[in-house]
Amino acid sequence: MKVFFLGWTRFVVVLLVLQIGFAGWGAVTSGDERVMRFIVHAGNGGMLMLWLMLSVVFALIARPGYKAVLLCVLSLFMIFMQGALAYGFGTEGVRGGIGIALHATNGLGILTVQLVVARLAKRAVEARRAQRAAQRNEVMA
Repeated sequence: MKVFFLGWTRFVVVLLVLQIGFAGWGAVTSGDERVMRFIVHAGNGGMLMLWLMLSVVFALIARPGYKAVLLCVLSLFMIFMQGALAYGFGTEGVRGGIGIALHATNGLGILTVQLVVARLAKRAVEARRAQRAAQRNEVMA
């Protein structure tokens, strides 16, 4: 299950990178095309909420360590905050700009946290492989 969790975290990291790309793709346009492009960004964000909920479940099953589990919970909390940051400050003026800046910064924070989770998952897989190799060597000796 640890190998599956490692693959899952890598999948989530790829989706987060795409999310940042979708945001940039929508930000460089204007008019109706901009709205359509941000729909892709919002849709992928909704799917990321589901994927991060599943990440918490998979982390609990795979048991990669308490840090990885807590960081999965943190990233889930951070992604729920994304909507509040995007719309809670309004959409116009300085307050809207501050909200969008916090939304973008929080998104980069989620990516960073998930990169750390992926690193911890990789360490858990490597530790499990080393343990199995040591057990095989004991049996052979």
